[in-house]
Amino acid sequence: TVCEFEGRRTRMRVAARLLLLVLPYAAAGRTTIFSRKVLLPDSTIVPAAVTVDGSTITAVVRCDAPPAGCERLVDLGDQLLTPAFINAHTHLPMAALRGVEGCAKAMGGDVVKDLFFKVERLMTPDDVRAFTRMGAYESLLCGVGLVYEHYYHGRAIADALSDTGLAGVVAPTLQDLSGPGVPWLEQALLDTAEIADDERLRKCGIFAALGPHATDTVSDALWLRIIAQAHASGGLPVHAHLGQGVGEFHAALTRGGAVDNEAAGLTPMRLLEKLGVLDAGLPLALVHAQYATEADLLLLRRTRHMLITCPFSHVLFSFPSPVAQWLAAGAEIACGTDAAASNDCMNVQKELRLLSAGYAPFAATHSSEMQMLWSAPATSSASELAALADGVFAVRQRTHETPSATRLRKPSELLKTVWQTPGRLHPHFVAGAIKEGALANFLAFDLTHPNLWPAADIMAALVMCDASPAIHSMMVAGKWIGREPDASHAPAPDFRRALLDSDAYMAARTEADARLAALLERAGIRLAI
Repeated sequence: TVCEFEGRRTRMRVAARLLLLVLPYAAAGRTTIFSRKVLLPDSTIVPAAVTVDGSTITAVVRCDAPPAGCERLVDLGDQLLTPAFINAHTHLPMAALRGVEGCAKAMGGDVVKDLFFKVERLMTPDDVRAFTRMGAYESLLCGVGLVYEHYYHGRAIADALSDTGLAGVVAPTLQDLSGPGVPWLEQALLDTAEIADDERLRKCGIFAALGPHATDTVSDALWLRIIAQAHASGGLPVHAHLGQGVGEFHAALTRGGAVDNEAAGLTPMRLLEKLGVLDAGLPLALVHAQYATEADLLLLRRTRHMLITCPFSHVLFSFPSPVAQWLAAGAEIACGTDAAASNDCMNVQKELRLLSAGYAPFAATHSSEMQMLWSAPATSSASELAALADGVFAVRQRTHETPSATRLRKPSELLKTVWQTPGRLHPHFVAGAIKEGALANFLAFDLTHPNLWPAADIMAALVMCDASPAIHSMMVAGKWIGREPDASHAPAPDFRRALLDSDAYMAARTEADARLAALLERAGIRLAI
């Protein structure tokens, strides 16, 4: 039809414009980036030259001055060169649902089933691609160079990442018991295999994972099928929600018909153990796990299993994960944002502030000692009040000084949750570190920026401050985002301004606006603005 033809023509024009964002800034041949401040994996900051060939770092050489004879040299001077951040759990298309009327109300119940599933059933692959671009742009503006993405219509997501220049591990959502993905299951499995085999996507830093949704939406048979496909595709990671709600927990406890009909009474984690998922020899990224027990965590293997916490999202829709207990049980931890609709921000660096000290400071706020102080009668004596206040402070001290809280106050440990830990999960690449063989995902920070000044403890600043405005330049998978740094040090807009002023961004936003309006009309939802 005429409408279908016009729709295809519009999408082709948008895709052509989007290509302009990345291709002009992909330097031919090898690029050497010099900075007097390069952050290495051991947390030392040294002068060094980093050579990039294609999407990969091929050499890191300590040197006090820009090396001679480089094929192409970019001199960053005193700017701090770090890995780009890794967001270990995202639903990028759900940026479209941020601020939608009814979202706040649904937060008081089961937001996934009460709101998200309703709208997601109506999304087309073209909707998902358009909305993913917007989530990807937001991520890039926050200094995120790689995401672990979990959503429906996986091929559309991979194409949107390629459109915008964001790297990622795409796990098309798999469901067969309930949820929007049930009718798309076979296509999702096919998308996973195609993404895994796509050499063009790999060169863009885009890889695949298997994405079972959760234990209450995925059958035992599908879990076993997922394990088989992961092995057949070279040991792909399995990225799944686990114990994210009390409903899922109860479903696992009462579930029957699993292996040997003995699954009833198992926690979600023990259900995976019973099915052989935990011992399948595959990398596992298990998200949320608020309802995991200590006995559950003892089943994990640090060498291949990772727990993911999404602090601000948890505060909104549930409660913070017990990360201090996770660490005490020996778990590997990474940090994500979850969806913009339940956060409402894709800035994973911001999450570190809430994660700092493993929520230990909140223990005193909700303690019985605080309740006693709060309820103290006005007639209480000075000694009685002093004893009550000392009791609250003692709770604070006990929790603040635990080994886990002490560890999570260290900037280097917190930064690992958005760098090295998620960066080593996938067997087909390494990210989150400036070292030979890793993906060339970098941030160049302006240390004179007010948000970092006086940069006396830069590692602490990267955890606790709002660092994203201080990002001057960004490279993802060997390509500069927005614009290439000016080697002459002439005045130039930072990468954010160049990105937002690009024809590619404007075209992407125009399409996303139109598609969102149509989607909300189909769903019978109106924006609150």
